[in-house]
Amino acid sequence: MPIISAKVTTKELDAIREYANDCGETTSNLIRKVMIREAIWLNGFGGPKEYECSISMSENLSGKEEDKVVKNSINKIRRILGIDEINEI
Repeated sequence: MPIISAKVTTKELDAIREYANDCGETTSNLIRKVMIREAIWLNGFGGPKEYECSISMSENLSGKEEDKVVKNSINKIRRILGIDEINEI
């Protein structure tokens, strides 16, 4: 299988690893899914489920609790990158 590589900063690598961990994916599999998802506009138009990825959630969470999990994950990654945190989802 062909290999693609890219140079990233330590902060970018840490952020990518954190997101991969939050999604339950390997770093390389997450990058593959995110790039294909972006290229085919999966979020806007739908497509193969094999390219879907999202932050893993415990079962039986309320919508408010899910929002908190997502917000915390996003803000942790934003802190790693030195980007202002978000207040709401």
